[in-house]
Amino acid sequence: MKYIIYGVNRVAKDFLYIFEDLEILYFTEDVIEIKELWSYPVRSLKEALNDTSYDQIILCDFDKRQKEKILQKQGLIYGRDYVYEKDFFSQLDELSVSTNRKILVWGTGRTCRCFLEHVQSFSVEAFLDSYKKSERFMGKAVFSPKEITDWKRYYIVVAVEQAQEIFKELSDYGLAEGEDFTSYQNILYLPSKMLEKTIFDPSCYDLECNTMLNHLEILDYGNTRCCCTTFVKPNLGSILSKNFPEIWNSNLHKILCLSTENRTFSFCDKSMCPLFVARESEKEKTALSWKAYKKMKPEPEVLALGYDASCNLSCSTCRKELHFASGEELETVNRITELVKQEYLPKCHFLILAGNGEVFASPAYRSIYEAEECSPQYIRLLSNGMLFNEKNWERLMKRHKGRRIMLTVSIDAASQKTYESIRRNGNFDILKKNMAFASELRKKGELSYFRMNFVVQRENYQEMIPFVEWGEQLSVDEIFFTKILNWGTYTEEEFAQISMMEPDGITPKPELKEIFAHPVMKSEIVDLGTIQYAHKVDAADIVENYYMWELEKRGGQMFLTK
Repeated sequence: MKYIIYGVNRVAKDFLYIFEDLEILYFTEDVIEIKELWSYPVRSLKEALNDTSYDQIILCDFDKRQKEKILQKQGLIYGRDYVYEKDFFSQLDELSVSTNRKILVWGTGRTCRCFLEHVQSFSVEAFLDSYKKSERFMGKAVFSPKEITDWKRYYIVVAVEQAQEIFKELSDYGLAEGEDFTSYQNILYLPSKMLEKTIFDPSCYDLECNTMLNHLEILDYGNTRCCCTTFVKPNLGSILSKNFPEIWNSNLHKILCLSTENRTFSFCDKSMCPLFVARESEKEKTALSWKAYKKMKPEPEVLALGYDASCNLSCSTCRKELHFASGEELETVNRITELVKQEYLPKCHFLILAGNGEVFASPAYRSIYEAEECSPQYIRLLSNGMLFNEKNWERLMKRHKGRRIMLTVSIDAASQKTYESIRRNGNFDILKKNMAFASELRKKGELSYFRMNFVVQRENYQEMIPFVEWGEQLSVDEIFFTKILNWGTYTEEEFAQISMMEPDGITPKPELKEIFAHPVMKSEIVDLGTIQYAHKVDAADIVENYYMWELEKRGGQMFLTK
Protein backbone atom coordinates (compact mmCIF):
# COMPACT_ATOMS: atom_id res chain seq x y z
CA MET A 1 0.00 0.00 0.00
CA LYS A 2 1.18 3.49 -0.89
CA TYR A 3 0.11 6.36 1.33
CA ILE A 4 0.00 10.13 1.50
CA ILE A 5 0.01 11.67 4.99
CA TYR A 6 -2.41 14.58 5.18
CA GLY A 7 -1.16 16.71 8.03
CA VAL A 8 2.13 18.45 8.80
CA ASN A 9 1.78 18.45 12.56
CA ARG A 10 2.93 16.69 15.71
CA VAL A 11 0.38 13.88 15.34
CA ALA A 12 1.78 13.05 11.89
CA LYS A 13 5.32 13.17 13.23
CA ASP A 14 4.43 10.84 16.11
CA PHE A 15 2.62 8.47 13.74
CA LEU A 16 5.62 8.23 11.43
CA TYR A 17 7.94 7.48 14.39
CA ILE A 18 5.98 4.30 15.13
CA PHE A 19 4.90 3.30 11.63
CA GLU A 20 8.18 4.05 9.88
CA ASP A 21 7.93 0.95 7.66
CA LEU A 22 4.83 2.16 5.80
CA GLU A 23 5.40 3.25 2.22
CA ILE A 24 4.79 6.99 2.49
CA LEU A 25 5.00 8.86 -0.81
CA TYR A 26 4.88 12.36 0.65
CA PHE A 27 3.17 14.75 3.07
CA THR A 28 0.47 17.23 2.18
CA GLU A 29 -1.17 20.10 4.03
CA ASP A 30 -3.72 22.86 3.43
CA VAL A 31 -0.94 25.46 3.47
CA ILE A 32 2.62 24.47 2.58
CA GLU A 33 5.48 26.14 4.46
CA ILE A 34 8.33 23.74 3.54
CA LYS A 35 9.28 21.53 0.60
CA GLU A 36 10.69 18.59 2.57
CA LEU A 37 9.94 17.04 5.95
CA TRP A 38 12.14 14.34 7.56
CA SER A 39 13.44 13.25 4.12
CA TYR A 40 9.91 13.09 2.68
CA PRO A 41 8.63 15.55 0.02
CA VAL A 42 5.82 17.95 0.95
CA ARG A 43 3.32 18.69 -1.81
CA SER A 44 0.26 20.89 -2.11
CA LEU A 45 -3.15 19.51 -1.26
CA LYS A 46 -4.32 20.28 -4.79
CA GLU A 47 -1.51 18.16 -6.21
CA ALA A 48 -2.30 15.35 -3.78
CA LEU A 49 -6.01 15.31 -4.68
CA ASN A 50 -5.13 15.02 -8.37
CA ASP A 51 -2.58 12.26 -7.76
CA THR A 52 -3.51 8.70 -8.80
CA SER A 53 -0.34 6.94 -7.60
CA TYR A 54 -1.40 6.43 -4.00
CA ASP A 55 -3.77 3.88 -2.44
CA GLN A 56 -4.99 5.84 0.59
CA ILE A 57 -4.58 9.15 2.38
CA ILE A 58 -3.79 8.93 6.09
CA LEU A 59 -5.49 11.81 7.89
CA CYS A 60 -3.37 12.93 10.87
CA ASP A 61 -4.39 15.71 13.26
CA PHE A 62 -5.69 16.45 16.74
CA ASP A 63 -8.93 17.75 15.21
CA LYS A 64 -9.70 16.14 11.85
CA ARG A 65 -13.07 17.72 11.12
CA GLN A 66 -11.93 20.45 8.73
CA LYS A 67 -9.56 18.17 6.84
CA GLU A 68 -12.23 15.50 6.52
CA LYS A 69 -14.73 18.01 5.11
CA ILE A 70 -12.24 18.95 2.39
CA LEU A 71 -11.73 15.31 1.43
CA GLN A 72 -15.43 14.54 1.42
CA LYS A 73 -16.14 17.55 -0.82
CA GLN A 74 -13.81 15.95 -3.34
CA GLY A 75 -15.86 12.76 -3.20
CA LEU A 76 -13.37 10.78 -1.14
CA ILE A 77 -14.88 8.12 1.10
CA TYR A 78 -13.62 7.12 4.56
CA GLY A 79 -12.29 3.58 4.64
CA ARG A 80 -11.78 3.42 0.91
CA ASP A 81 -9.93 6.58 -0.10
CA TYR A 82 -8.76 7.87 3.27
CA VAL A 83 -8.32 6.57 6.82
CA TYR A 84 -7.38 7.97 10.21
CA GLU A 85 -3.98 7.48 11.79
CA LYS A 86 -5.61 5.64 14.69
CA ASP A 87 -6.95 2.99 12.31
CA PHE A 88 -3.41 1.57 12.29
CA PHE A 89 -2.96 1.43 16.06
CA SER A 90 -4.47 -2.05 16.60
CA GLN A 91 -1.76 -3.52 14.36
CA LEU A 92 0.64 -3.01 17.26
CA ASP A 93 -1.23 -5.34 19.63
CA GLU A 94 0.08 -8.87 20.01
CA LEU A 95 -2.58 -9.74 22.58
CA SER A 96 -6.19 -10.36 21.59
CA VAL A 97 -8.50 -11.20 24.48
CA SER A 98 -11.14 -13.66 23.29
CA THR A 99 -14.54 -11.99 23.25
CA ASN A 100 -16.48 -15.26 23.09
CA ARG A 101 -15.31 -16.31 26.55
CA LYS A 102 -16.25 -14.86 29.90
CA ILE A 103 -13.54 -12.93 31.74
CA LEU A 104 -12.33 -14.05 35.16
CA VAL A 105 -9.93 -11.74 36.98
CA TRP A 106 -7.56 -13.46 39.39
CA GLY A 107 -7.02 -11.11 42.32
CA THR A 108 -9.08 -9.22 44.87
CA GLY A 109 -6.52 -6.76 46.20
CA ARG A 110 -5.37 -3.21 45.61
CA THR A 111 -3.65 -4.07 42.31
CA CYS A 112 -6.86 -5.56 40.94
CA ARG A 113 -8.96 -2.60 42.06
CA CYS A 114 -6.54 -0.08 40.49
CA PHE A 115 -6.47 -2.08 37.25
CA LEU A 116 -10.25 -2.10 36.91
CA GLU A 117 -10.48 1.60 37.73
CA HIS A 118 -8.20 2.28 34.75
CA VAL A 119 -10.10 -0.01 32.36
CA GLN A 120 -13.64 0.76 33.41
CA SER A 121 -15.23 -0.69 30.27
CA PHE A 122 -13.65 -4.09 30.91
CA SER A 123 -16.42 -6.67 31.40
CA VAL A 124 -15.68 -9.03 34.30
CA GLU A 125 -17.77 -12.12 34.99
CA ALA A 126 -16.28 -12.94 38.40
CA PHE A 127 -13.08 -12.94 40.45
CA LEU A 128 -10.63 -15.64 41.55
CA ASP A 129 -8.73 -15.65 44.83
CA SER A 130 -6.17 -18.24 45.91
CA TYR A 131 -7.04 -17.51 49.55
CA LYS A 132 -10.71 -16.71 49.25
CA LYS A 133 -11.76 -14.46 52.12
CA SER A 134 -15.14 -13.20 50.94
CA GLU A 135 -17.93 -14.15 48.57
CA ARG A 136 -18.01 -10.87 46.63
CA PHE A 137 -15.61 -8.22 45.39
CA MET A 138 -16.57 -5.01 43.59
CA GLY A 139 -20.10 -6.36 43.27
CA LYS A 140 -19.14 -9.67 41.60
CA ALA A 141 -18.82 -13.24 42.88
CA VAL A 142 -15.45 -14.52 44.13
CA PHE A 143 -14.38 -18.14 43.51
CA SER A 144 -11.39 -20.16 44.58
CA PRO A 145 -9.48 -21.91 41.75
CA LYS A 146 -10.74 -25.28 43.02
CA GLU A 147 -14.30 -24.23 42.24
CA ILE A 148 -13.58 -23.82 38.50
CA THR A 149 -14.26 -27.06 36.61
CA ASP A 150 -14.02 -25.96 32.96
CA TRP A 151 -11.17 -23.47 32.55
CA LYS A 152 -11.58 -23.28 28.78
CA ARG A 153 -14.91 -21.48 29.24
CA TYR A 154 -13.03 -18.46 30.56
CA TYR A 155 -10.23 -16.07 29.73
CA ILE A 156 -8.16 -15.33 32.83
CA VAL A 157 -6.61 -11.95 33.61
CA VAL A 158 -4.14 -12.18 36.49
CA ALA A 159 -4.26 -8.92 38.46
CA VAL A 160 -1.63 -9.46 41.17
CA GLU A 161 1.93 -8.13 41.32
CA GLN A 162 3.75 -11.44 41.82
CA ALA A 163 1.97 -13.56 39.23
CA GLN A 164 4.58 -16.21 38.42
CA GLU A 165 3.14 -18.92 40.70
CA ILE A 166 -0.37 -18.25 39.34
CA PHE A 167 0.92 -18.46 35.77
CA LYS A 168 2.48 -21.82 36.60
CA GLU A 169 -0.76 -23.05 38.14
CA LEU A 170 -2.75 -22.00 35.08
CA SER A 171 -0.23 -23.74 32.84
CA ASP A 172 -0.68 -26.90 34.92
CA TYR A 173 -4.40 -26.71 34.09
CA GLY A 174 -3.45 -26.94 30.41
CA LEU A 175 -3.89 -23.23 29.65
CA ALA A 176 -1.55 -21.23 27.41
CA GLU A 177 -0.30 -17.73 28.19
CA GLY A 178 -1.77 -15.20 25.75
CA GLU A 179 -4.28 -17.65 24.34
CA ASP A 180 -6.05 -18.47 27.63
CA PHE A 181 -4.63 -16.07 30.22
CA THR A 182 -2.52 -12.96 30.56
CA SER A 183 -1.25 -10.41 33.05
CA TYR A 184 -3.31 -7.31 33.80
CA GLN A 185 -0.34 -5.24 32.61
CA ASN A 186 -0.68 -6.59 29.08
CA ILE A 187 -4.21 -5.16 28.98
CA LEU A 188 -3.51 -1.99 30.93
CA TYR A 189 -0.50 -1.26 28.71
CA LEU A 190 -1.89 -2.44 25.39
CA PRO A 191 0.27 -0.72 22.73
CA SER A 192 -2.70 0.61 20.76
CA LYS A 193 -4.12 2.32 23.85
CA MET A 194 -0.70 3.55 24.94
CA LEU A 195 -0.03 5.10 21.54
CA GLU A 196 -3.44 6.76 21.50
CA LYS A 197 -2.74 8.25 24.90
CA THR A 198 0.55 9.90 23.99
CA ILE A 199 -0.06 10.79 20.35
CA PHE A 200 -3.13 12.87 21.26
CA ASP A 201 -1.73 14.22 24.53
CA PRO A 202 -1.63 18.03 24.14
CA SER A 203 0.62 18.65 27.16
CA CYS A 204 4.29 19.40 26.68
CA TYR A 205 7.27 19.88 29.02
CA ASP A 206 10.32 22.00 28.38
CA LEU A 207 12.60 19.04 29.02
CA GLU A 208 14.62 16.63 26.94
CA CYS A 209 15.08 13.28 28.70
CA ASN A 210 16.72 10.47 26.73
CA THR A 211 16.64 7.84 29.48
CA MET A 212 14.19 5.49 27.76
CA LEU A 213 16.38 5.46 24.65
CA ASN A 214 19.40 4.02 26.45
CA HIS A 215 18.29 2.45 29.74
CA LEU A 216 17.06 -0.97 30.88
CA GLU A 217 16.19 -2.26 34.35
CA ILE A 218 16.03 -6.01 34.99
CA LEU A 219 13.86 -6.69 38.01
CA ASP A 220 12.29 -9.63 39.85
CA TYR A 221 11.48 -12.64 37.65
CA GLY A 222 13.39 -10.95 34.84
CA ASN A 223 10.76 -8.25 34.24
CA THR A 224 12.08 -5.13 32.55
CA ARG A 225 11.54 -1.36 32.52
CA CYS A 226 13.16 1.38 30.44
CA CYS A 227 13.36 3.84 33.35
CA CYS A 228 13.20 3.72 37.15
CA THR A 229 10.37 1.36 38.13
CA THR A 230 9.13 3.96 40.64
CA PHE A 231 8.60 6.48 37.84
CA VAL A 232 7.45 4.31 34.91
CA LYS A 233 5.26 1.22 35.37
CA PRO A 234 4.87 -0.52 31.97
CA ASN A 235 6.74 -3.83 31.86
CA LEU A 236 8.54 -4.54 28.58
CA GLY A 237 8.51 -8.29 29.29
CA SER A 238 10.66 -10.81 31.11
CA ILE A 239 14.09 -11.83 29.85
CA LEU A 240 13.07 -15.37 30.87
CA SER A 241 10.44 -15.49 28.11
CA LYS A 242 11.68 -12.93 25.55
CA ASN A 243 15.09 -12.44 24.01
CA PHE A 244 16.88 -9.11 23.93
CA PRO A 245 15.64 -7.88 20.51
CA GLU A 246 12.02 -8.76 21.42
CA ILE A 247 12.22 -6.64 24.56
CA TRP A 248 14.32 -3.73 23.33
CA ASN A 249 12.66 -3.37 19.91
CA SER A 250 9.12 -4.02 21.11
CA ASN A 251 6.21 -1.80 20.12
CA LEU A 252 5.70 -0.89 23.76
CA HIS A 253 9.29 0.31 24.14
CA LYS A 254 9.02 2.40 20.95
CA ILE A 255 5.84 4.04 22.24
CA LEU A 256 7.44 4.82 25.60
CA CYS A 257 10.38 6.38 23.77
CA LEU A 258 7.93 8.41 21.67
CA SER A 259 6.34 9.79 24.84
CA THR A 260 9.67 11.35 25.81
CA GLU A 261 10.58 12.44 22.29
CA ASN A 262 7.29 14.31 21.80
CA ARG A 263 7.81 15.69 25.33
CA THR A 264 4.38 14.72 26.63
CA PHE A 265 5.95 12.27 29.10
CA SER A 266 2.52 10.65 29.15
CA PHE A 267 3.60 7.59 31.15
CA CYS A 268 5.97 9.16 33.67
CA ASP A 269 4.85 9.51 37.29
CA LYS A 270 5.36 13.24 37.60
CA SER A 271 4.58 13.19 41.32
CA MET A 272 7.62 10.94 41.93
CA CYS A 273 10.31 11.74 39.36
CA PRO A 274 12.45 14.63 40.67
CA LEU A 275 12.76 15.94 37.11
CA PHE A 276 9.09 16.89 37.21
CA VAL A 277 8.62 17.92 40.81
CA ALA A 278 7.65 21.61 40.72
CA ARG A 279 7.98 21.67 36.91
CA GLU A 280 4.88 22.95 35.10
CA SER A 281 3.77 21.69 31.71
CA GLU A 282 3.10 23.99 28.81
CA LYS A 283 -0.63 23.33 28.51
CA GLU A 284 -2.15 22.58 25.14
CA LYS A 285 1.13 22.91 23.27
CA THR A 286 0.61 20.97 20.07
CA ALA A 287 2.96 22.89 17.77
CA LEU A 288 5.31 20.93 15.56
CA SER A 289 9.07 20.86 16.10
CA TRP A 290 10.94 20.42 12.81
CA LYS A 291 13.77 18.60 14.57
CA ALA A 292 13.60 14.85 13.92
CA TYR A 293 12.97 12.52 16.85
CA LYS A 294 15.92 10.48 18.08
CA LYS A 295 15.89 6.70 17.76
CA MET A 296 16.62 4.37 20.66
CA LYS A 297 20.18 3.11 21.06
CA PRO A 298 20.93 -0.30 19.46
CA GLU A 299 21.24 -1.68 22.99
CA PRO A 300 20.91 -0.29 26.53
CA GLU A 301 24.07 1.48 27.57
CA VAL A 302 22.83 1.85 31.17
CA LEU A 303 21.82 -1.37 32.91
CA ALA A 304 20.19 -1.43 36.36
CA LEU A 305 19.83 -4.81 38.06
CA GLY A 306 17.36 -5.51 40.86
CA TYR A 307 16.17 -9.10 40.50
CA ASP A 308 17.47 -10.76 43.69
CA ALA A 309 15.70 -9.91 46.96
CA SER A 310 18.40 -11.60 49.07
CA CYS A 311 19.40 -9.24 51.87
CA ASN A 312 21.16 -9.27 55.22
CA LEU A 313 18.57 -6.86 56.69
CA SER A 314 14.79 -6.99 57.05
CA CYS A 315 13.92 -3.31 56.88
CA SER A 316 10.41 -2.43 58.03
CA THR A 317 9.73 -0.45 54.86
CA CYS A 318 10.09 -3.40 52.47
CA ARG A 319 9.87 -6.78 54.21
CA LYS A 320 8.79 -8.52 57.38
CA GLU A 321 11.71 -10.96 57.77
CA LEU A 322 15.19 -11.83 56.51
CA HIS A 323 15.10 -13.29 53.05
CA PHE A 324 17.64 -15.15 50.94
CA ALA A 325 16.69 -16.78 47.65
CA SER A 326 16.37 -20.56 47.82
CA GLY A 327 14.67 -23.42 46.00
CA GLU A 328 12.79 -22.42 42.83
CA GLU A 329 13.40 -18.72 43.51
CA LEU A 330 17.16 -19.31 43.59
CA GLU A 331 16.98 -21.29 40.35
CA THR A 332 15.14 -18.37 38.73
CA VAL A 333 17.68 -15.85 40.05
CA ASN A 334 20.55 -17.97 38.70
CA ARG A 335 18.88 -18.27 35.27
CA ILE A 336 18.49 -14.50 35.11
CA THR A 337 22.12 -14.05 36.15
CA GLU A 338 23.37 -16.20 33.29
CA LEU A 339 21.15 -14.41 30.77
CA VAL A 340 22.38 -11.04 32.03
CA LYS A 341 26.00 -12.15 31.60
CA GLN A 342 25.43 -13.47 28.09
CA GLU A 343 23.07 -10.90 26.56
CA TYR A 344 23.28 -7.68 28.55
CA LEU A 345 26.61 -7.19 30.36
CA PRO A 346 28.81 -7.04 27.23
CA LYS A 347 26.78 -4.05 25.94
CA CYS A 348 26.76 -2.14 29.23
CA HIS A 349 28.71 1.10 29.83
CA PHE A 350 27.13 2.04 33.18
CA LEU A 351 26.09 -0.73 35.59
CA ILE A 352 23.83 -0.12 38.59
CA LEU A 353 23.78 -2.75 41.36
CA ALA A 354 21.35 -3.41 42.95
CA GLY A 355 17.80 -2.09 43.14
CA ASN A 356 16.55 -5.06 45.14
CA GLY A 357 18.30 -6.89 47.97
CA GLU A 358 21.87 -6.15 49.06
CA VAL A 359 24.66 -6.04 46.49
CA PHE A 360 27.25 -7.49 48.90
CA ALA A 361 24.94 -10.17 50.37
CA SER A 362 23.72 -11.65 47.08
CA PRO A 363 25.80 -14.40 45.44
CA ALA A 364 24.04 -13.53 42.18
CA TYR A 365 25.17 -9.91 42.22
CA ARG A 366 28.68 -10.95 43.24
CA SER A 367 28.70 -13.29 40.25
CA ILE A 368 27.76 -10.32 38.05
CA TYR A 369 30.48 -7.91 39.14
CA GLU A 370 33.13 -10.65 39.17
CA ALA A 371 32.17 -11.96 35.70
CA GLU A 372 34.61 -11.63 32.79
CA GLU A 373 31.79 -10.07 30.77
CA CYS A 374 31.47 -7.23 33.31
CA SER A 375 33.60 -4.34 32.09
CA PRO A 376 31.53 -1.14 32.31
CA GLN A 377 33.21 2.24 32.52
CA TYR A 378 31.04 3.18 35.49
CA ILE A 379 29.52 1.21 38.38
CA ARG A 380 26.99 2.49 40.88
CA LEU A 381 26.53 0.48 44.07
CA LEU A 382 23.22 0.67 45.95
CA SER A 383 23.80 -0.77 49.41
CA ASN A 384 22.57 -0.74 52.98
CA GLY A 385 26.19 -0.19 54.04
CA MET A 386 26.44 -3.01 56.55
CA LEU A 387 28.80 -5.00 54.33
CA PHE A 388 30.62 -2.07 52.74
CA ASN A 389 33.93 -2.85 54.40
CA GLU A 390 37.58 -3.11 53.37
CA LYS A 391 37.34 -6.83 52.57
CA ASN A 392 34.40 -6.47 50.15
CA TRP A 393 35.87 -3.31 48.63
CA GLU A 394 39.14 -5.10 47.82
CA ARG A 395 37.20 -8.00 46.32
CA LEU A 396 35.31 -5.58 44.07
CA MET A 397 38.51 -3.81 43.06
CA LYS A 398 40.16 -7.01 41.79
CA ARG A 399 38.29 -6.56 38.50
CA HIS A 400 37.31 -2.91 38.62
CA LYS A 401 40.33 -0.95 39.78
CA GLY A 402 40.54 2.33 37.88
CA ARG A 403 36.84 2.42 37.01
CA ARG A 404 34.56 5.10 38.37
CA ILE A 405 32.66 3.68 41.33
CA MET A 406 29.71 5.50 42.91
CA LEU A 407 28.16 4.53 46.25
CA THR A 408 24.63 5.19 47.49
CA VAL A 409 23.79 3.95 50.98
CA SER A 410 20.25 3.73 52.37
CA ILE A 411 20.29 4.43 56.13
CA ASP A 412 17.07 6.17 57.28
CA ALA A 413 18.28 7.16 60.75
CA ALA A 414 20.88 9.07 62.72
CA SER A 415 20.73 7.17 66.03
CA GLN A 416 21.31 3.59 67.07
CA LYS A 417 17.79 3.12 68.48
CA THR A 418 15.97 4.32 65.37
CA TYR A 419 18.37 2.66 62.94
CA GLU A 420 18.18 -0.77 64.53
CA SER A 421 14.38 -0.48 64.80
CA ILE A 422 13.84 0.38 61.12
CA ARG A 423 16.76 -1.56 59.65
CA ARG A 424 16.28 -4.78 61.53
CA ASN A 425 19.37 -7.00 61.92
CA GLY A 426 21.54 -3.93 61.39
CA ASN A 427 24.27 -2.73 63.74
CA PHE A 428 24.68 1.04 63.94
CA ASP A 429 28.24 0.92 65.25
CA ILE A 430 29.34 -1.23 62.30
CA LEU A 431 27.47 1.05 59.91
CA LYS A 432 29.20 4.17 61.25
CA LYS A 433 32.60 2.48 60.85
CA ASN A 434 31.78 1.51 57.27
CA MET A 435 30.55 5.02 56.43
CA ALA A 436 33.78 6.47 57.78
CA PHE A 437 35.64 4.03 55.48
CA ALA A 438 33.52 5.17 52.52
CA SER A 439 34.26 8.80 53.42
CA GLU A 440 38.01 8.14 53.30
CA LEU A 441 37.68 6.41 49.93
CA ARG A 442 35.79 9.44 48.61
CA LYS A 443 38.40 11.87 49.90
CA LYS A 444 41.16 9.83 48.20
CA GLY A 445 39.21 9.71 44.96
CA GLU A 446 38.80 5.93 44.96
CA LEU A 447 35.06 6.51 45.20
CA SER A 448 33.82 8.99 42.61
CA TYR A 449 30.61 9.76 44.50
CA PHE A 450 29.13 9.08 47.93
CA ARG A 451 25.46 9.61 48.81
CA MET A 452 23.35 8.72 51.86
CA ASN A 453 19.59 8.09 51.51
CA PHE A 454 16.85 8.67 54.05
CA VAL A 455 13.23 7.50 53.61
CA VAL A 456 11.10 9.85 55.70
CA GLN A 457 8.43 8.33 57.97
CA ARG A 458 6.85 8.88 61.37
CA GLU A 459 9.53 6.94 63.25
CA ASN A 460 12.54 8.83 61.91
CA TYR A 461 11.56 12.30 60.67
CA GLN A 462 12.96 13.98 63.81
CA GLU A 463 16.43 12.66 62.90
CA MET A 464 16.58 14.38 59.50
CA ILE A 465 18.57 17.31 60.89
CA PRO A 466 21.27 15.25 62.65
CA PHE A 467 21.39 13.03 59.56
CA VAL A 468 22.37 16.03 57.42
CA GLU A 469 24.94 17.07 60.03
CA TRP A 470 26.41 13.55 59.96
CA GLY A 471 26.60 13.70 56.18
CA GLU A 472 28.43 17.03 56.33
CA GLN A 473 30.96 15.52 58.74
CA LEU A 474 31.56 12.66 56.30
CA SER A 475 31.85 15.08 53.35
CA VAL A 476 29.25 13.17 51.35
CA ASP A 477 28.24 14.53 47.96
CA GLU A 478 24.53 14.34 48.71
CA ILE A 479 21.88 13.61 51.31
CA PHE A 480 18.78 12.37 49.51
CA PHE A 481 15.38 12.40 51.23
CA THR A 482 12.33 10.58 49.87
CA LYS A 483 8.84 10.08 51.22
CA ILE A 484 7.93 6.57 52.25
CA LEU A 485 5.90 4.51 49.77
CA ASN A 486 3.70 1.54 50.47
CA TRP A 487 5.18 -1.48 48.65
CA GLY A 488 2.45 -3.71 50.04
CA THR A 489 4.13 -3.88 53.46
CA TYR A 490 1.37 -1.95 55.27
CA THR A 491 -2.40 -1.79 55.31
CA GLU A 492 -3.86 1.54 54.17
CA GLU A 493 -4.63 2.44 57.79
CA GLU A 494 -1.08 1.61 58.94
CA PHE A 495 0.45 3.58 56.09
CA ALA A 496 -1.66 6.65 56.91
CA GLN A 497 -0.14 6.65 60.40
CA ILE A 498 3.42 6.03 59.21
CA SER A 499 3.53 8.53 56.32
CA MET A 500 4.53 12.11 57.04
CA MET A 501 2.49 13.35 54.08
CA GLU A 502 -1.14 14.41 54.09
CA PRO A 503 -3.67 12.16 52.26
CA ASP A 504 -2.91 13.98 48.98
CA GLY A 505 0.59 12.47 49.12
CA ILE A 506 2.11 15.89 48.37
CA THR A 507 1.60 18.16 51.36
CA PRO A 508 3.85 17.47 54.37
CA LYS A 509 2.26 17.23 57.79
CA PRO A 510 2.83 20.31 59.99
CA GLU A 511 5.55 18.68 62.11
CA LEU A 512 7.53 17.82 58.97
CA LYS A 513 7.25 21.38 57.73
CA GLU A 514 8.95 22.48 60.96
CA ILE A 515 11.90 20.23 60.12
CA PHE A 516 12.18 21.74 56.64
CA ALA A 517 12.33 25.21 58.21
CA HIS A 518 15.58 24.40 60.08
CA PRO A 519 18.65 26.16 58.59
CA VAL A 520 20.61 22.92 58.19
CA MET A 521 18.00 21.69 55.72
CA LYS A 522 19.17 24.46 53.37
CA SER A 523 22.57 22.80 53.08
CA GLU A 524 23.88 22.45 49.52
CA ILE A 525 24.13 18.67 49.92
CA VAL A 526 20.40 18.27 50.76
CA ASP A 527 18.04 17.03 48.05
CA LEU A 528 14.34 16.62 48.92
CA GLY A 529 13.90 14.16 46.07
CA THR A 530 10.26 13.08 45.82
CA ILE A 531 9.06 15.47 48.52
CA GLN A 532 7.48 18.28 46.51
CA TYR A 533 7.12 20.80 49.35
CA ALA A 534 9.83 23.48 49.07
CA HIS A 535 11.45 21.50 46.26
CA LYS A 536 12.91 23.73 43.58
CA VAL A 537 12.57 22.67 39.97
CA ASP A 538 15.91 21.51 38.59
CA ALA A 539 17.36 23.73 35.90
CA ALA A 540 18.30 20.76 33.70
CA ASP A 541 16.80 21.02 30.23
CA ILE A 542 18.65 18.07 28.69
CA VAL A 543 19.06 14.79 30.56
CA GLU A 544 20.89 11.99 28.77
CA ASN A 545 20.04 9.44 31.46
CA TYR A 546 18.18 10.01 34.72
CA TYR A 547 20.72 8.11 36.85
CA MET A 548 23.64 9.97 35.32
CA TRP A 549 21.87 13.28 35.84
CA GLU A 550 21.06 12.68 39.49
CA LEU A 551 24.69 11.75 40.21
CA GLU A 552 26.17 14.71 38.36
CA LYS A 553 23.89 17.25 40.04
CA ARG A 554 26.27 17.31 42.99
CA GLY A 555 29.04 14.94 42.00
CA GLY A 556 30.35 17.01 39.11
CA GLN A 557 31.24 15.87 35.58
CA MET A 558 31.52 12.13 36.22
CA PHE A 559 30.46 10.66 32.89
CA LEU A 560 32.88 11.38 30.09
CA THR A 561 31.41 12.62 26.84
CA LYS A 562 31.93 10.15 24.02
